[in-house]
Amino acid sequence: MLSLANNGQAQAASTYASQRNARFNDESSNILSVEDRWISTYNNLPTQVQQTAVTNTLASAIDEFRRNNPTLTSWADLKALLPEANDKPMVWIKIDATMQRLLKMFWSMDIVGGFNPIKLVPIQVYRPNPDEDIYVAWDGQHTLVALWLIATQVFGEDPTNVMIPVNIYKTHQKAEMRDSFVGHNGGEYKETLDQYDKIEQMIYGVRIDNSNNPEWVVIEQKQRIIEHYDLFLTKKDNGDAEQPGAISRMQEVQKLSVEALGWLCEYLVAVGCHSRAVEEKEMVMMSYFFDRCRAAGITVTKQFIQDIAIVAKRHWKADFSPFSIFWTRASIAYNVWHSQHVTGVHARFNKEPIHGYPFLVEQFKKDLPQYQFPISANNSNFVPTTEDLFI
Repeated sequence: MLSLANNGQAQAASTYASQRNARFNDESSNILSVEDRWISTYNNLPTQVQQTAVTNTLASAIDEFRRNNPTLTSWADLKALLPEANDKPMVWIKIDATMQRLLKMFWSMDIVGGFNPIKLVPIQVYRPNPDEDIYVAWDGQHTLVALWLIATQVFGEDPTNVMIPVNIYKTHQKAEMRDSFVGHNGGEYKETLDQYDKIEQMIYGVRIDNSNNPEWVVIEQKQRIIEHYDLFLTKKDNGDAEQPGAISRMQEVQKLSVEALGWLCEYLVAVGCHSRAVEEKEMVMMSYFFDRCRAAGITVTKQFIQDIAIVAKRHWKADFSPFSIFWTRASIAYNVWHSQHVTGVHARFNKEPIHGYPFLVEQFKKDLPQYQFPISANNSNFVPTTEDLFI
């Protein structure tokens, strides 16, 4: 595996990637009030989104709540319909930002608009200190925020006087609670965790909870590699998938070995991903390439990676986006091959590794004959001719 020490990829503290990755490096919990959670999330949104989307959506959600619940005129009316559980003042309930996914404000506002007390699940909390009136929510963040919006924005109540139902778990084992959170989210009032959300929780679980879950440990090792190369994981919902260094394809992060991910990150930096986001098909193609290298026992060195990066940049600007010259040239080569070797079947070129990878490897072989390259694992006989490759 490539060494993570002194490889010349120095991380600049001011990069967006380093700022995003920094949240994993605080080994303590980040406890916030509901109001602070809402405000901090709101403040991180673009001004236009704040002033239009959030404001308008919240107003619409409040109107929808009132239309659906005409008999509810106060929190007391609503409280009478909520499940019976431990009742605690809303202000006593805090959110551990390291145990909860990034707040999706629009999801909480959707809960407000379609609120039905029969479907509400009490907030899952634990008490970190028996001498303090603080209960930390380890699950139910979006429901809690929705209740806070109803109390403050619909009924104009002081949250100090608002009692909400909670389930109190008598444990301080955050690793167990995090594992439960990852495993049980899904349903109408609990939006299912996606791959990014799960990966984020795994990283926190190892770094904050000292979890020894083998799958989580491997993911945290991968995060260290990504941090080392000043890249970062995200998803489109976070609003930063176009930032320099952004990786928004989680499938490949999960599938690749730790070693192959290190090769991939070295390549991504070599082709300029410190100044742009990682494109989806770029992630698919090059993850497949390095995974094949690992499976075939190919010796992958920094020089090997630098050399293939030079080839990619010279011929197609390392651009694998769907309408790039790479796919245009590969498609032409495939159609020529198909006309010569296949009869009775219409040529159907796929902009995926099944057809893109054979073209990629033959190009590398042509330009870098000093190296070995692995064959495809896909069921395709396509081999482009030398004449159809880039000159």
